[in-house]
Amino acid sequence: MAQYKISNITDLYWAENDGFKSGRDPMGIQNSSVATYGWLLRGMTNLTGHIRYYSLYCWLLSEYDSIEQQGTVALHQYNFLRRAELILAFIMKGQNMRSVVGADFAQNRCDTILYDDVYDIAKGADYGEKEKYWAFKSGAFGQYYLGSLIYYNLVKIESGRFYLLTKGKELAQAVKDSVDEEIRSLMLECITEGGLSEEEITRLLPLGLNAINPNSSEWIFLNNLLTKEDSNGLTLRRETVYLVLTACESEVPISNFVTHIFLEYKQLRRSSPAAFGWYFYYLCEALHYAIESIFCYVLDCIDKFQNPPVSVLLDNAVDDLVMLLNDEQQYKSIDEWIKDYHAEIEWQLSEVKRLVKGQDYAKSVIESLKLFWLLYQEFQQNQTAIMDFEQKYDLVRQRGILSEGLKDYVERYVSLPIRTYLEKVLRQVMNEHTFVAIKKMGNSDLDLRKFILENGCAILVEMRYPNETNPRIESLHNFLVDLGYLKIDNTTTPIAKEFLSEYGKE
Repeated sequence: MAQYKISNITDLYWAENDGFKSGRDPMGIQNSSVATYGWLLRGMTNLTGHIRYYSLYCWLLSEYDSIEQQGTVALHQYNFLRRAELILAFIMKGQNMRSVVGADFAQNRCDTILYDDVYDIAKGADYGEKEKYWAFKSGAFGQYYLGSLIYYNLVKIESGRFYLLTKGKELAQAVKDSVDEEIRSLMLECITEGGLSEEEITRLLPLGLNAINPNSSEWIFLNNLLTKEDSNGLTLRRETVYLVLTACESEVPISNFVTHIFLEYKQLRRSSPAAFGWYFYYLCEALHYAIESIFCYVLDCIDKFQNPPVSVLLDNAVDDLVMLLNDEQQYKSIDEWIKDYHAEIEWQLSEVKRLVKGQDYAKSVIESLKLFWLLYQEFQQNQTAIMDFEQKYDLVRQRGILSEGLKDYVERYVSLPIRTYLEKVLRQVMNEHTFVAIKKMGNSDLDLRKFILENGCAILVEMRYPNETNPRIESLHNFLVDLGYLKIDNTTTPIAKEFLSEYGKE
């Protein structure tokens, strides 16, 4: 008689998965920040590192169209663009510039030689090759830059082919008017032949990403793209350019720009819509960091208590937190605690970050709760302006947006005793993470949960720590350096000083 063995038992197909997958946003709240800085700096991303790619791509597409019309094209459009990207990487090699497509390949694969010190561009670029500078079939153009060029109405894509729109053709012509024909012809020759020598690299330097000629037709076109109002009449990007340049004039590091604008707005309570936008973004980021700090504590407790039953996890986690609360025990409700706590938001956020960095996760939760109170107080003081901003830019439906987040983590609990509140919040972050992870999984086989529940016990999958979004300021800084507004050390140039002096007079 046939017998069943445990080893023969297999999962049902719908219960299988291909393993767990990491992610930057385990609580599913960072889209609200991304959507916010998406309005403030439209037309660029964190991956579009240099504005000259915009004009060079348009010029390359224009040249490909001409070659195709002549019937002499031997390259697929993708490989034409890919070879150009790799050539640009070789042109920029050794110039200490970040965000250059294919830079690592150009730096580390200089032994890819055809003959007589000629680099084999075709072998390093064409998408059919095994070892190439970029895996995505249409290169960084298709993977990183296409969305921005579509936003600016420069190009479109149909049936896997890229086409220039009228505005893109104008930008292509601006490149032709700004770069000598001899240099442009050499670039096209290197692309079609698939080789590049050191001598040719030197001759092609005027096509480098940092070689835009100020006040040329190309410069004027790109400058208008960046510093004029958006096609929909919004001026947030232009205003942000102004704010960045004024911050640089005051010797504020680019890395500290958002905090600087937040503090400036808090002090003055009057400024441009963009300044308010960055103030709002900072508040959202602070809220997210506090929520993720609490989630980090939950994961650490699951690990520390060795995958406990959920009830044991919550009891022990809350006990540990209550032990840290001495003077706070006098308060009968969260509302009393909120009204009696005063500090600066930026200091409180830095305190949470300090504790997380020191792996003191329990104390970071206590300080995160205090950060909630400060954010709630700030929201109440500026509620009308915040709600108007969320409505105007269609942010209210984003998970983690300021108004809804504060309702979920503060307002709904203000009448509760502290211990009850602690348990409610810990349970809430666990439930919300599970909901978000399962929703993100969809029909895929990858599991995004950082802990799982099995037989009533919480089992740790992966520790996750709070992180912040990157709001495109580095890309904007690169653009301003490329256009000659800033030097590499962030000091302003005469171009920037003229922009600042004329700002608002148009």
